[in-house]
Amino acid sequence: MLGKVLTKRLSAKHKVLAVSKSGRNDTTLCDLTKEKDVEGFFGGNPLDLVIHTAAYSDVDGCERDPKLAHESNALATKYLAANCALSRTPFIYVSTDYVFDGRKKSPYKEEDAVCPVNIYGLTKLEGEYYARTLPPVSAIVRTSWLFGPGNPANFVNAVTERLKKEKVVRVLADQEDSPTYVGDLAAALEKIGEYLVALVNKDRDSRFHEVFHVCNSGSTTRYGLTAAIKEILGLKEVKVERFDKKDLAGRLALRPAYAVMSTERFERLFHMKLRPWEESLREYLNAGIPCAS
Repeated sequence: MLGKVLTKRLSAKHKVLAVSKSGRNDTTLCDLTKEKDVEGFFGGNPLDLVIHTAAYSDVDGCERDPKLAHESNALATKYLAANCALSRTPFIYVSTDYVFDGRKKSPYKEEDAVCPVNIYGLTKLEGEYYARTLPPVSAIVRTSWLFGPGNPANFVNAVTERLKKEKVVRVLADQEDSPTYVGDLAAALEKIGEYLVALVNKDRDSRFHEVFHVCNSGSTTRYGLTAAIKEILGLKEVKVERFDKKDLAGRLALRPAYAVMSTERFERLFHMKLRPWEESLREYLNAGIPCAS
């Protein structure tokens, strides 16, 4: 989701090389989990900035296949970060709120202790280590609950289809977090990228390593998000009910119960605040969900 939206946004002003494992949809073929592939990509393409949005984000899938999770989330980041170090290319790594354990009762700040409760969060945290220690200039951007076009399995897209077809939709209310629209996150990443590039252009020996929490303002549960979708679309015939996680089969990974993050650091440096999630959700739904795009 994020890669497609970000590519479209940045292409309006820049030459963008979008990378994928398949090479489809006008992307450059490169398997980020293979070190030689990444080295070859950097060798053939002088870059001003790398924004790493790829991940294996199936949280339960990571529990089933920790090797794939480690290769996709940690080693791919290591290879990209190492090549950015050799070429002195600024590096942005998109990470997750799942690096936290969810025990806090107020929004997490960047300096709060990390303690992942699942393999996904653990492998993304390892990626953070490489992003922080290898390139001379880097930013780690933690975000949460992404929604937008490009992925029919995304929660907002999937639950909207259910609301339109089913009489009763039962969803969990066991996690509180900030739904984040990929279009808004892409705008923030562009802002951060411009800052890092300007830093290096001013001084090739610059050093910068920072973590930013970037997500839409406000928070809710999946139950609250589903109820908001129902209200926005005016779906009066369907009923939304809470689902007890004890009745949920096949859920392997623990989730942080509370993973809301403070965005004050990002807002202070970039003079930019992402709008409330309700506003972004309304705009997205009213435009019509292009699930298959």
